[in-house]
Amino acid sequence: MRILIPTDGSTYSQNAARVAAKLALDHDYRLIILHVIPDKGFSRKKWQNEGAEKVIGTIEDILVEAGCDKNRIEHLTEDGNAAEKIVEVAKEKNVDRIIIGTQGKSGLKTLLGSVTEKVLQISDVLVLVVPPNYKADNI
Repeated sequence: MRILIPTDGSTYSQNAARVAAKLALDHDYRLIILHVIPDKGFSRKKWQNEGAEKVIGTIEDILVEAGCDKNRIEHLTEDGNAAEKIVEVAKEKNVDRIIIGTQGKSGLKTLLGSVTEKVLQISDVLVLVVPPNYKADNI
């Protein structure tokens, strides 16, 4: 099973990583951690690369602590629109699941849409959305 774990560094994506680890360990797995840097028309800055490495490193630590093999984890940093890049990478890497966290916001954020909502709308791949209060030890 190939699982894509998009991360923005939030506790929501960390919780999604815990869920992904539990699911992965029940299968022959490959985990792909993805961080998307918004493309503002400028070349990527050093601090953005460093931030991406830190965010990805945190997710990898969570996966390894949960028992995943570091050699089965791939890291990717892409530039662009987060939702579009998540779906694009899912297709390129032929993943079976996208496991993504959500903040569970309502009101104006719902009207404008979130990255998770957009991924759900445009993805051909099965998406598992981890709600904000879900505890990975419930699996």
